[in-house]
Amino acid sequence: MSAGLQWLVAAVVVLLFGTAATVYVQRILRQRDETRAGIAALSGTSWREFIHLVLQALSRRGFERVFDHEIAAGDKDYTLERDGRRWLLSCKHGSAFVLGNATVNELSNEIRLANANGGFLFTQGRISDEARRTAADRNIELLDGATLWPELRDLIRPERLAAIRAGADRRARQRTALAWLLALLAGIAVYFAIADRVSTRGAARTLPAASEAQPSAPAAEPDATPGAGAADADGSRDAAPAAASPQQQRQAVASAVATLPMVDRAFWATRSTLEVHLLDAGADAMPSICPLVERYPDLAASRILLTPPADSGLQVRFRQCRTY
Repeated sequence: MSAGLQWLVAAVVVLLFGTAATVYVQRILRQRDETRAGIAALSGTSWREFIHLVLQALSRRGFERVFDHEIAAGDKDYTLERDGRRWLLSCKHGSAFVLGNATVNELSNEIRLANANGGFLFTQGRISDEARRTAADRNIELLDGATLWPELRDLIRPERLAAIRAGADRRARQRTALAWLLALLAGIAVYFAIADRVSTRGAARTLPAASEAQPSAPAAEPDATPGAGAADADGSRDAAPAAASPQQQRQAVASAVATLPMVDRAFWATRSTLEVHLLDAGADAMPSICPLVERYPDLAASRILLTPPADSGLQVRFRQCRTY
């Protein structure tokens, strides 16, 4: 793979990672930050201001308050009317509330006593799942922090809303910048990973000059004959110099096998297993591989893992040149 293609792959990784992270930050995390800040702002308002916002939101739906009681603080039910039908509104002011079945049952009893058609229960806190199931059977609508904020967001003072959104935008920008930095690091890591793989594969295909010279007869020997050369070709000659380390011997064998015309690549999967990927599964590669392996007595009994081409439909096979 060329360097230009490696950079292209790395650039695609950066773009995909950075874009996905940006979308997540802007659509999920930013909205979550704004909602949390909005709930905190609503919890910091007075009871009178909060109930005024709630009544405004319900007025948009067509509900009008029937009684004009001035309640300075505390939780008090309000009677609302729409299309000649009456509803009760109950608000729990504060983000620390976790409303359960008891609160829903209390409002349900008051709805029955007032002969109303249904009710609303609002809080900046949370409402339990059990309470939600109970309310669904009794025509009571529940709105807690995450669902209450969208109802009241456009009704709070503009300067307060602007400050909340500015804070959410600031955090979103910081997270987006961090996401693109991580995307850049991921792209660089991918580039070097590809480069390292290409380098390793190229090394496996290159036969070192020393390993090429080892099986050949010395040119200065006066008694070198064609018969001796034939013996060298079929692997009957002695191994390479004893000074070669086991690792050097394995490298020489892998490099030599990788140059065979029917072999795609060769490498040592373990210390005793040579993995050979074939280009052509039609011919037996062992007669060509074994002479190269048997040059080294310590490696002559190694297992040869023959891996056929992916589209050949053949199975991977284990073979050995010598069994002792």
